[in-house]
This record gives sequence, C-alpha cells and structure tokens, in this order.
Amino acid sequence: MLNTFIVGGGRAGLGLHWPVLRKLRALPDGSGPWSPEPPVVWDVQDIREQALTEGLVPADSLAHAAELADPATTVVHLCTPPADRFATLQQLADLGYTRIVVEKPMADDIAGLEAIDMLARVRGLRLRVVSPWLASSLTRELAELTRYGGLGELRSMSFTQFKPRWTRTLRSNNHTTAFDVELPHSLGVALRLAGDARITDAALTDMRIGDTVIPDMGGARLTLQHDNGATTEIASDLTSPIRERRVGLRFDTGHVVGHYPISDVDHHASLTVHDDTGGGAATPRILFDDALTSYIDHAYREYEAADAGGAGASGDGGPGGVNDMDDYAIARRVVQLLQEARLLAAAQSAREDSSAPVRPPLTGVSPALQGGADHEG
Repeated sequence: MLNTFIVGGGRAGLGLHWPVLRKLRALPDGSGPWSPEPPVVWDVQDIREQALTEGLVPADSLAHAAELADPATTVVHLCTPPADRFATLQQLADLGYTRIVVEKPMADDIAGLEAIDMLARVRGLRLRVVSPWLASSLTRELAELTRYGGLGELRSMSFTQFKPRWTRTLRSNNHTTAFDVELPHSLGVALRLAGDARITDAALTDMRIGDTVIPDMGGARLTLQHDNGATTEIASDLTSPIRERRVGLRFDTGHVVGHYPISDVDHHASLTVHDDTGGGAATPRILFDDALTSYIDHAYREYEAADAGGAGASGDGGPGGVNDMDDYAIARRVVQLLQEARLLAAAQSAREDSSAPVRPPLTGVSPALQGGADHEG
C-alpha cells in the first residue's frame, strides 16, 4: 500500500492534487492502493495550520518528511514551479524517494529536461508527469474516432483554451509565457492523436491592465504540422472574459466538436460527431470526465503493479520505458516543442515594428488569436 507526500502547498498541491487524493482514499470499496498512514505535506512557506486543517501531517523539511513518510512505500507529488524542479528531485532522490508524480510542465527548457532525464536514469526514478487530458474520457473518445477511421483520415485539429487569469498572473511569476499555462494540455493531446509534429508558427501577446503590462502572458497561438500530414492550431487567451476548452477534429467525411470541463468544479465533457455522409443533425453526448482523478488513480495502481512485478514494472513512466498513456514521453516532447515555440515567437516579435504596438482589448479575443476557434468549421 502506498502513502502520499505532497511537495508544494499551493494551487496544484493543496488545491488540485489533495482533493483528488482525499476523494480516492475515502472510497468505500477499499480496493485502492492507499495506505492508512496520513499523507504528509511540505512547502517552503509555513503551511502548518492549513495542513492540519486539511488532515495532512506537515513536515518541517524534506528530510523530516522522509521520517514521516517512508520513501520505500510513498508516492511524491512534486507540485513546485519548474524552475526549482531539478534541485528538488535531486534532494528527493538522495532521501530514497523514487515514485514521483511531477506537475506539468516537467521542465522550463531542454537543458532542464535533459538534466532530469539523466537524474532519473542514474537514480532509478520512476517519474510520471501530470497529464489529466491524456486520461480524459473525451480524449479517449477522440482517440477511438481517430484510430478506427469511421470518418476517414484525420486532417486537422484545433484547440481553443480561453479563461481569465488576471489575478493569478499579477500575483505570481511561476509562468513566464502563456505557452506554459494551458498549452501543455492541448499539445499533449495533439501529439497523442496525430503523432509527432514540428512548429510552423507561434505567437504571444502581452497581458495589459491599466498601465501594467505583463509581457507574453496575455495569450498564445501555435500551429503544428504533424508527420502524418495533419495540422493542429492552438489558441489560448488568458484575458478572455469567458472560459472555454474546446477541441475540433476534421476528418475526410465529417468533423467532431468537443468541450473539456472548464475547471475542477464540474466533471463533465461534451462530444458532438458530425458525419457528412449520414445526414441529419448530430446530438451532443455528455461524458463524465473527472480526468485528474482518473490519472492519479491510474498512476498509483501502476506503481503498485510495478512493485509487485506486474504490468509496467520495467522502467514504467520514466526515460526509455513509458507507460500505456505515454505521459513521460509526451511530456518530454511538449517541453521541447514549447521551447521552440518561445524562440520562434521571440524572433517574430523582434521583426515587428515595436514603435507602434497594438494594444489588445481587455475583453473578447485578442486580435492575434481571432480565427483559432473557427478552424473546426
């Protein structure tokens, strides 16, 4: 049975991971891999009072946590910013922890990615990278449509990821560009559905509120050319007054529109399939889609199976041996592509006339992002 150690008591650690873990641990059937020992949490800030309120055991340090949660039987949830990731992983490895679920993005850049890869190989770390959209019910349905070809070959995809992110952006500099906020989710799904790709276009917009400008945090746009000939367009606007996570797939003889849950307050997705050869109006299907819960439950069960010498026991979830959801391999490729996107966007911005910047509107979709949602037709 496996205990839990949460590193990082912010939005990801206590706001997302812990509610899911608490729900899974409370399931009445008792069939899960959950240890009866109380989970442990540590943060660089003093979160003792909050931890105790949440039913967690607060640790004074990583070393203290290793005394409270045995590394031999514990899964670590690493929910700190990617800039600190390698050093923290190294400390965890020194303490004996090997089962580590890493919050996305895995690293800031390719250098950080390669350092983590090497550390995982040398120290035998069994890393998973949080990829709830890969465990999503909607993604599974899209994969089935793509795999069995009922509508012909996949020709193009588009993702629209809009949400207002004013307050969190003003309060925190954990993310340096809008590429790092929502795009790791959609980019991972694009790679899952259509395979590897290269970037053909990328752009960023600033977030502006009054006289305050947060460079590159207003929105992001990305265009991909997949090796199989399909294309993907992704548009994210973090200044939008509305929330939307929309995906569109176009095939030879039809198209599909889906909507992922917009937050953790409701776990339902929708899917509408339009068959151009069948005629008649398509009816949306509603899917229960608690993706993060599915992902974490799956990760723990795979760790348990690997410990028992069962399926996925050899290198599962780490360099050179990914599990059936390919989350580690996809997360690595996402880091590489997003670094390329930052470089391309910076180069394109440098070529623009900076003497007359266009101020994006504070409501609606930024001009650089318009048309992204229309790709589905």
